[in-house]
Amino acid sequence: MFHTIFVSFFIYVYLTILLRLFGKKEFSQLNVFDFVVFLIISEIMTMGLDTKNMTLYDSVIATVTLIILDRLESFMTMKSKNLRDIFEGRPCYIILNGKIQYQNMKKLRYSVDDLSHHLRVHDIDSVSKVAYAILETNGYLSIIKKDECDVLLPDTLISDGTVNEEALHLINKDILWLRDELTKHHIYTFEEVFYCILEKEGLYIIKK
Repeated sequence: MFHTIFVSFFIYVYLTILLRLFGKKEFSQLNVFDFVVFLIISEIMTMGLDTKNMTLYDSVIATVTLIILDRLESFMTMKSKNLRDIFEGRPCYIILNGKIQYQNMKKLRYSVDDLSHHLRVHDIDSVSKVAYAILETNGYLSIIKKDECDVLLPDTLISDGTVNEEALHLINKDILWLRDELTKHHIYTFEEVFYCILEKEGLYIIKK
């Protein structure tokens, strides 16, 4: 009995500390990789209670290895947008400039009923009041009303020195246009920019 109590207490404390290593994210904000790691950790610790399959020591080694892999993935995706898109996916516009994106909805198997439900959750009674609706990588629908929208696109044109060519395409602009606009702000390389978004008055820029 005392062994069971000790093991249960140890697993409780250990998992509490381990989950803190995931960072400050809420569970709804975990990416696919984080979620898979979390499920595997739960399964491994369950197996650790049954010494016939895996000892508690083996469970600790396995879960620590998974956490290290998760931190390594987080570090790599912070440095590379391409890897971030692979591991975390990309947000997708359901409504763009007040227009429903039917092809995106079809690709995501996202129905009109789904859209209507999420609009009601945000206390919005009609699509006509929405400027942008973006389905985030965690499944949450972000909504910007027309009367609250101060940007021409709610997406960065430059993020930590990396140009978002897809965002440029959505506003019918190219890299040459972006370079010319940056020059007006005495910025001559994309690497100088930490954050850049297109507001109605022009580019809003934060330099590194």
